[in-house]
Amino acid sequence: MINKLREESISKIFNKYEREPSHAYQVTKLALVIFDKTRGLIHNLGDNERDLLEAGSLLHDIGYYICAKGHNKNSYKLIEQEFLPGFSDREKEIIGNIARYHRGKLPKRTHTCYAPLSENDKALVNKLSAFTRLADALDRSHCSVIEDIDFIHDAFYRSLIVFLKLNTPDCTFELLKARDKKDLFEKEFNLELRFEIKK
Repeated sequence: MINKLREESISKIFNKYEREPSHAYQVTKLALVIFDKTRGLIHNLGDNERDLLEAGSLLHDIGYYICAKGHNKNSYKLIEQEFLPGFSDREKEIIGNIARYHRGKLPKRTHTCYAPLSENDKALVNKLSAFTRLADALDRSHCSVIEDIDFIHDAFYRSLIVFLKLNTPDCTFELLKARDKKDLFEKEFNLELRFEIKK
């Protein structure tokens, strides 16, 4: 759970720029569910990394405040210009990059926001962005149709079966987008994602 200082810091920016809070909250909820339920299965990231994921997911769409086109890059710019008490400069860079890579092109060493990061921080951004990217796809309709997610890891076939519990009978848009945006997740964790509807 993110501490009070960090929570207040993120809330201040969120309230200043976010135009669709319900979507941001749903993406954050799903990103944290994915993180928590795959910890020990496919990653061993800790609570501080979880805090960075929570912050990056909450702020992923604030760039719409500037312009819809390239809003992911705008989100990065807004995060970079803000003061974030409770987070170090390094952590703020990671949060900004999570927002930057929730959509669009995958991280590249030539990208100006990504290039200065250490190798360890590049690897961390890749993983945390993969969670946010997948969570964002799973709220494609912005209608919070996914209630919960469960996972089965098949180490032999190097696959992760993703069981989606729905609030509504249909999640066509979410499945289409998730198949499109699973690229970074599969690359980072070296496995294939398969989606199933939980009955």
